[in-house]
Amino acid sequence: MGAAEKIVFQLPTWIRGGLLPQIYGISEDAARKYRDRGIWLEGVHWKKDPVGRIVYNPENINKWFSNE
Repeated sequence: MGAAEKIVFQLPTWIRGGLLPQIYGISEDAARKYRDRGIWLEGVHWKKDPVGRIVYNPENINKWFSNE
């Protein structure tokens, strides 16, 4: 791959918590605290997927990080 080539990665609408440290530098424990304290809202920043796992919305988390 040459220096002029650019890789673009688009995040999916919902991601699992295991990706939070790599993307945002925060642990799953920190994300749990944001949920428990009502800082991240259910249905906006996080939700449960069909099998009951918690997943996160990167677009809305990015807005939260940007104070939007």
